[in-house]
Amino acid sequence: MANPGQALLAAPAQQDFMANVHPGHGFEIWQGGPSSAASAPPGCSHTISGSDFSQVVEITVPPGGTVTAEPGTMLYMDPDMKMGADVGGCGQGCKRCCCAGESFFRLHLKNHGAREQKVALTPKFPAKIVPVELGQHSGMIVNRGAFLGAIGTDWSVNLQMARNASVGLCGGQGIFMNTLHGSGMAFLNAGGTVMTKTLEAGETIVVDHHSILAFSRADMLGVRRTGGCMVCCCAGQGLFNATLTGPGFVMLHSMALAKLKAAVGNQGGGGSNNNGANSGGDS
Repeated sequence: MANPGQALLAAPAQQDFMANVHPGHGFEIWQGGPSSAASAPPGCSHTISGSDFSQVVEITVPPGGTVTAEPGTMLYMDPDMKMGADVGGCGQGCKRCCCAGESFFRLHLKNHGAREQKVALTPKFPAKIVPVELGQHSGMIVNRGAFLGAIGTDWSVNLQMARNASVGLCGGQGIFMNTLHGSGMAFLNAGGTVMTKTLEAGETIVVDHHSILAFSRADMLGVRRTGGCMVCCCAGQGLFNATLTGPGFVMLHSMALAKLKAAVGNQGGGGSNNNGANSGGDS
């Protein structure tokens, strides 16, 4: 029986999005294979390929079709694909740039030819690519910097205030949370292992706030103290963890960009021999 959490991942073929239930937690581990394909607007299709460390999404664009993406994410394109840029309105640009962790500008890649053309996008940091069907999940909350691109131009980033000051300051998503709206297919950046779960009504999980990729609704997010002074100061979890309460879906990723930057920064502080020994001991 398919887990309801898989509905988030837009895949008509179940085998293309294999999932294993994580022991004891009810999570599904999403494994987008080297040739993962998903539903798309008429005439469009896409394929995700690459390793777990870095992936590429190749999109087949019909004549007149457009792919919208974050600047700097185009890997290659066929000759009849032409580039353009806009801000999607000054309000949208300011929201994306100042509050959503995205670029002020949007990159447009349009097929000006008479035949199908291909364009490939890749994240600007080591990451997997997760396709999401916005027609089913318009309004979902996404983490800052998680948006990679979308097929078409019918999407927008809006802002929703956290329900109280403690969630806004300590929940890891900021005072203004990013809501992704639109139709068609969107693509998210996700680092490490991607896990999905559908929470029952009243069911709560406690998570590291750096690891949240997306969730259904703003009112799902809360905060909880990690513990006493020793835990807060010495356990590496900070003062607060995030809580997510159902009903609704949750997506987590194990190596968010903030974690990756911290790990690289820590490794850069010592000598090469010690770094090599430490890296080997931790793996």
